[in-house]
Amino acid sequence: MQILTGKSILDQFAFGPLCFYRRRSFHPEPESRLTPEEETHRFHTAQRQAILQLSALYDSACAELGTQAASIFSIHAMLLEDASLVEEVLTTIRSRHATAEYAVQAVEREFSSAFAGMDSPYMRARGADIRDIAHRVIRCLLGLKTPDPLAARSGILVSDELLPSEVLALDRRKLLGLVTRRGSVDSHTAMLLRLMKIPGLAEVEISSQDEGHAALLDGFSHSLYLDPEPQLMAELGLSPATERRPLAASL
Repeated sequence: MQILTGKSILDQFAFGPLCFYRRRSFHPEPESRLTPEEETHRFHTAQRQAILQLSALYDSACAELGTQAASIFSIHAMLLEDASLVEEVLTTIRSRHATAEYAVQAVEREFSSAFAGMDSPYMRARGADIRDIAHRVIRCLLGLKTPDPLAARSGILVSDELLPSEVLALDRRKLLGLVTRRGSVDSHTAMLLRLMKIPGLAEVEISSQDEGHAALLDGFSHSLYLDPEPQLMAELGLSPATERRPLAASL
């Protein structure tokens, strides 16, 4: 049995197989064959489409989790219309003769880096929101859908970082828990997990070689037990052969 530690998002237990999510990387062409005016039009079209998607997410989150969760996507929509962010994208398109995808990605990295350098943990966590809206706009530009990190599986999801809109897209019946290598307990992702009553650990040093292994996520001790020993499972009243679900805190 191996024990990993991180920062707990919720005081609860979860047991199940580790399912790794590897988000698709975007490698947009830096220079466009279109005119800057055409790329600007592409950006504004994708921006409007993304805002419509966020409006639908707001309604869905409001119905399922309440206004606190829904407010995340209202904030995302406002960020997408932020004058300084939009102007940076348009300036990049014009000055570098860049594709809209490249410009959005370049500005996302600039803004994310700025948030990462802030003193406040809360403000540092806002970088994930910038990445979320940027990925959404790029998917709109490329005609891609929001990915389903778990697909047909059930388990404890492991990722470098899970973005708020990706959390809402998950089937909560399949998501037993979340483990991230980065992430933050101050992020909107963490807030959504708490509202969903799904345990999670952030800042865990975990290897991709552990995919498929059984794991016990202990939110109380900020620990992740890989291939937990039978004695530990017995203390929690679990059978590895049958228990693949979130557990109510009972210790």
